[in-house]
Amino acid sequence: MKRRQALLGITLLSAGSVAFSSYKWLSWYKKPDLVYVHSQKELLAALAETIIPTTDTPGAIEAGVPDFILKMVVENTMTASQNRFIDGLKAVDPYAINRFGKPYVKCTRDQQNEVMRHFENAGKPFEGIPGKVERKLIGNSFFTTLKQYTCVGYFTSRLGATRSLAYVFTPGGYTGCVPLITGQKSWAIR
Repeated sequence: MKRRQALLGITLLSAGSVAFSSYKWLSWYKKPDLVYVHSQKELLAALAETIIPTTDTPGAIEAGVPDFILKMVVENTMTASQNRFIDGLKAVDPYAINRFGKPYVKCTRDQQNEVMRHFENAGKPFEGIPGKVERKLIGNSFFTTLKQYTCVGYFTSRLGATRSLAYVFTPGGYTGCVPLITGQKSWAIR
């Protein structure tokens, strides 16, 4: 009798795990809530400004990165990555409220950095081949997508390319060995 109960338990456990994983799999490919993303432009701006803040160079907001992130997520991102991004965006304010008692936009710079570190650690993919399979099947994590689009949007903007990088409007001939100066910026062209 105990053998039958054990087999029944194993069967129910297996069926439950398969049902849960298939539900999770289908939820990644549901229709994304793009209206929510459009309503969170202020939060996107604060997140992008946390990644590239205004210092002696312009920040992400000044370079127009929030609009770029919105456009990229809505128009150029796979459905699974869109859903992961939207789920992560929906989790930012509840985490900040739970941790600090206020939404992300109202948090101090240090608190915003701590929230970003939490989402960075939560979104780390597996190492090696399982990580590649994960990214291929369910897309990048919220933080990875946010950071990638923030950096691309910033460094391809006019302000990012001309004021943050060493920009040469019309480059001269190719010089293979150029001595670097201490404190020199990276080049905007390759």
